[in-house]
Amino acid sequence: MAAVGSGGSTATAGPGAVSAGALEPGTSSAGETVWLSRQRRAGAHRRLKYISLAVLVVQNASLILSIRYARTLPGDRFFATTAVVMAEVLKGLTCLLLLFAQKRGNVKHLVLFLHEAVLVQYMDTLKLAVPSLIYTLQNNLQYVAISNLPAATFQVSPKPSMAPEELAGVGDIG
Repeated sequence: MAAVGSGGSTATAGPGAVSAGALEPGTSSAGETVWLSRQRRAGAHRRLKYISLAVLVVQNASLILSIRYARTLPGDRFFATTAVVMAEVLKGLTCLLLLFAQKRGNVKHLVLFLHEAVLVQYMDTLKLAVPSLIYTLQNNLQYVAISNLPAATFQVSPKPSMAPEELAGVGDIG
């Protein structure tokens, strides 16, 4: 005798089988519990996706406005290259901190991982150097553009940096 479950699958009824009519009102089968758990996770992922999008929009807009403000102040201006290098150093330190946490605070494992990823697999490191240099040039040009354009014009104008990013993306896919 085959019983049909809530997911539409059939299972052979054995001595411990429970028919669908045998469940008490207000209870659910294990399959329904798993389905509800997946639905909750999907809802949480959806919320996280939209929260991340909102945070990135606010971050990008505030970055442009703060750079524009700092670059148009009277007096001596900072070098754009210094700002770009410091931003990259901060990103690098953040990545190292996250890797350190991922390696559970073990410095030896972190050093071995970095040695393997950067030095042993040097071809991958060299492949990443080209987009990195283009990205650095793009950021320097971004400071020049922000200094010479109104913030709204800069924000809505098509970015010339999209072409290298698209080429890098195509290279990753293909």
